[in-house]
Amino acid sequence: MGQQAETSDDARELRPLAPGRAERRGVWLSVLLPFMLVLITVIAIVGTILSLRSPVQVAVLADSMLTALVLCPLVLCMFPLVILSLVLVALLNRWHPRSRSPLRRLEAWTAMMEQNVEGWLGNVDERVLNWAVRMAPLRELLTTFEPPAVESSEKGSE
Repeated sequence: MGQQAETSDDARELRPLAPGRAERRGVWLSVLLPFMLVLITVIAIVGTILSLRSPVQVAVLADSMLTALVLCPLVLCMFPLVILSLVLVALLNRWHPRSRSPLRRLEAWTAMMEQNVEGWLGNVDERVLNWAVRMAPLRELLTTFEPPAVESSEKGSE
């Protein structure tokens, strides 16, 4: 009979939980249990602080609690980022020799394009200057009918 009780217990463990029961268990484990642990910790801290008489004792307890409740979780949360950074640095060190040749080709292409653009801009400058020289007599005709500019005495006093 003892074996039947053990097999029925095994069967209960292997049987999947009912959907509502599984959901309640998940909420209990992921939300309520950590909340209750933090609540008990806070109550214990407040009780300890109220029982202490010296401000030095309270300061030491506050510093240790700050370390335990803030800095330690911060270090734990930052640990994956540190590991990821180390992996990326190792990969970059491995990829650096492979990227040297394509980067040099890109640098040469950029220098060639810079020379082409400078040549084009030189041609544009030359054409604009030639056009301005050809239009100079026309500009004099356009200013023929304008009244002469009067220089004011205020400009000299500034």
